[in-house]
Amino acid sequence: MNTIFKASVLLGTMLTVACGVNADPNTIKKQLEKDGFEFVKQIPSPEGLTGWVGHEDQYSNTVFISNDDKYYIKGELFDAQGKSLSNEQIEKHMKKAVLDDVWKTLEKSTWIQDGKPDAPRVVYVFSDPNCPYCYKFWQAARPWVESGKVQLRHIQVGVIREESRGQVATLLMSKDPAAVFKDMNKNKGKKQLKKMEKIPAEIAAKIDANQALMGKYGFFSTPSMAWRDSKGNFQSAQGMPGDLKEIFEK
Repeated sequence: MNTIFKASVLLGTMLTVACGVNADPNTIKKQLEKDGFEFVKQIPSPEGLTGWVGHEDQYSNTVFISNDDKYYIKGELFDAQGKSLSNEQIEKHMKKAVLDDVWKTLEKSTWIQDGKPDAPRVVYVFSDPNCPYCYKFWQAARPWVESGKVQLRHIQVGVIREESRGQVATLLMSKDPAAVFKDMNKNKGKKQLKKMEKIPAEIAAKIDANQALMGKYGFFSTPSMAWRDSKGNFQSAQGMPGDLKEIFEK
């Protein structure tokens, strides 16, 4: 939860709190970056402070650093009339920056490639080996994938049945996950993957990471999709789409 300060309280605190002088004028900024805060853009701020919008673990926030680099506030800042100096700047600057970072995170997740590497449209799909709608989506997507227009990147999770997690492990541990995944979908899941009983720690960590991403981004069903539209805007959807053109063409 962000801590909320009135500007007058903040400035009073700055005058009364003692702190050692930093040799490097950017010490606070560098420390916050080291701690995981990504600075995106400098914003207007009260006299004596330098303000920034940025994000930490893809959650937007503002930081105000005193110009003598002795103090900082990370959170929402208000003026004497109760107007937030933070929210407007977050709305103005942070949506694209955060969604760009989400896209980079999806790129780094564990996924199975389905389609040509140079396809102009990339779609990330959270799917479970026991999801019938995932098979339907895979089948319906064949015209776009096989024509080279779309590349699907299937992020495997084990959330539907108890055996799903072990089946995902079997899939990821196979010699050719893409081929096994294709065969599984061609048969509409009738050829069940064998459940791996003892999942290696490395594979378990990958499955956990995939499922954590699914939860973090608010996806609660499979298939769930994320893609960039023709204008480059981040889009997402959950469940079996009614119109695939919305995802693959627009």
